[in-house]
Amino acid sequence: MIKDSKTALVLAGGGLTGAVYEIGALRAIDDLLIDRTVNDFDIFVGTSAGALVASFLSKGVSPQEMLQVIDGSHPYAGKFERKHIFDMNTARYLQWGLNLPGKLLDAWFTYLRNIGDMSLFDLVWSLSEALPSGLYDGMALARFVQQGLQDLGFTDDFQRQERELYIIATDLDSGERAIFGNGYIDAPISKAVAASSALPMLYSPVQIGDREYIDGGMRGTASIDLAIERGANLVVVINPLVPYDNQQPLEIPTKDSNDEPLTQEEKVHLSKKGVQSIANQVIRIVVHSGLHYHVKQLRRAHPQVDIILIEPGAEDFQMFFNNIMRYSARLAVAKHGFESVTLDLAEEYPMYKETLGRHGIPISRRLVIDELNEIAASNHDPQVIRRIMEAKDRDGCGWRRADRPLCKLERSLSELEMILYDAAHRS
Repeated sequence: MIKDSKTALVLAGGGLTGAVYEIGALRAIDDLLIDRTVNDFDIFVGTSAGALVASFLSKGVSPQEMLQVIDGSHPYAGKFERKHIFDMNTARYLQWGLNLPGKLLDAWFTYLRNIGDMSLFDLVWSLSEALPSGLYDGMALARFVQQGLQDLGFTDDFQRQERELYIIATDLDSGERAIFGNGYIDAPISKAVAASSALPMLYSPVQIGDREYIDGGMRGTASIDLAIERGANLVVVINPLVPYDNQQPLEIPTKDSNDEPLTQEEKVHLSKKGVQSIANQVIRIVVHSGLHYHVKQLRRAHPQVDIILIEPGAEDFQMFFNNIMRYSARLAVAKHGFESVTLDLAEEYPMYKETLGRHGIPISRRLVIDELNEIAASNHDPQVIRRIMEAKDRDGCGWRRADRPLCKLERSLSELEMILYDAAHRS
């Protein structure tokens, strides 16, 4: 067992659906832990959507509380609403409208002067200069984070963090990775979150000081190296963006000559669903391959560091076909993240137990299996899943009072097992 092991949680980007998937996944991880929660990591690193989750998590806000904010049932904090991510900046659009005629004339005259050398694409490209720098104003998210921290009794200040928090953005003018946090770039947490989440073209760049910043995912979806540089021996990474494996044919309901129902397998390529499916897949391929290469290189350079990567399966239809910014799917995706990661934790339990045990973190899958059984018995009833997700007590022994004696016994057995494991490896 590694003495004084330092732990880090790294949350990758993935839009709004990625953020709520991470919340559901964190809720599932909470059920695995004994005598600790996902709020007890030493270091939190967030990029883009992960920055939003990490900023509250590092303050001690539990995944259950975040779910309450999402569905509007939290007793103190305001509900996370559509306006917090889709805010049209009226003043900016007014200024853009005033400048539009002049920019259109410039583009047209440039085309006429070079008509022999310019293609239609060149004209369209030059006209793009007339478009605004982003459809929405990212500062609405900053205001939500600032107000949310205030409602929950926390400060919007990196320097007053009990646990280390780092938020990753990209400097638009230099292309370099920008790190916000104590000892790095100084800014309010709320503005750092907005900068990290400013997806190009969808959101205008966020100005902090004399610099402009865009989505941190442009420099890599998860800055695992930063967590290791800060001394982490164990890094848990949650990544919501995975390419969809579309190799399996779909079952298409049909009828035979006697009008009897049957199923017919048919191969449907992603391209048949239009350019949005192609773009979605391309983005996921680039992000996913970059992350896995990053993990491979870090494992080679730092063999003493354990890196656990949690992400959706390659055949996760729901995570792929839900638009990453789809506000209406937020609760469904959170429930899906909880259920799918709970299943993964149960199936890969031996690996998690061995890896976390090296760092003195006891776990148990008893509660995980109980919850899976209850979900299955309810035929995956959303109300049952939601009740389970929001009901776990902070002491780590689940929501059933009758289970507490078993939980305490299993906790003691896990601690004894870790002591024996440590003694065996010392001898």
